[in-house]
Amino acid sequence: MNTILSSARTVAFSRKSIVIPLALLAGALAVAGFWPSYFGPLVRGRPHAEWFIHVHAAACLAWIGLVVCQSYLASTGRVALHVKVGRFGMVYGATLAVSGLAMALFLFTRQVRSVGFENTHVPLLAGLSDMTVFSVFLAGAWFTRQRPEAHRRFILLATNALIIAGVSRLFGGTRSVALGDVVPMVAVWLSPLWIAMLHDWLRYRRVHAVYVFGALLLIALRYRQLLRDTDMWEGFLRWLGALVS
Repeated sequence: MNTILSSARTVAFSRKSIVIPLALLAGALAVAGFWPSYFGPLVRGRPHAEWFIHVHAAACLAWIGLVVCQSYLASTGRVALHVKVGRFGMVYGATLAVSGLAMALFLFTRQVRSVGFENTHVPLLAGLSDMTVFSVFLAGAWFTRQRPEAHRRFILLATNALIIAGVSRLFGGTRSVALGDVVPMVAVWLSPLWIAMLHDWLRYRRVHAVYVFGALLLIALRYRQLLRDTDMWEGFLRWLGALVS
């Protein structure tokens, strides 16, 4: 217990000036990306999304709110409550990942049964890959929960992974792998990470290895279209389509 409390105190010191604004920036980017198709109509009182889309959107925004809340608790010295809420946060994050995967599979299955596999255009790869990468970072945060310097960085990476669906809409999606399309999106989408890495460099004269690992994995996620064009992925989709039809 003493180790956990000591770790949490370290988190409180290191998160004070960086995690809250970066989490809020991530939330703002997600809202901006989904504004034309979701949040705008919702604010104008003309929502056209199905109920589970509302639940998923609320759950993702709640994750960002949870990160902000945890950072605030740590920075104000409420260590015991921070640790207690953190346990719930890990369960919540795992539930968010499972529900995201389930929603992607549900939308794919419903469209296959409705219009047939050949006419199905649900971006299944996006949903599966987004939640898989989010889960990798969440697992990293769990296994480093007593190593606050790594733990808080994994949490920030998980949050950054979560907003790709929104930010990609600002750049016409992720189908193009041309450098001129990839670089602007990566610059904006990963802006919380770039700022965090710059903060590391200015403060410690080095960038933490967790950020380097995370940046490489997130950039690879942006290139998921390369997997979509393979025979292996096409074969998997046909197998899955036959299974659910």
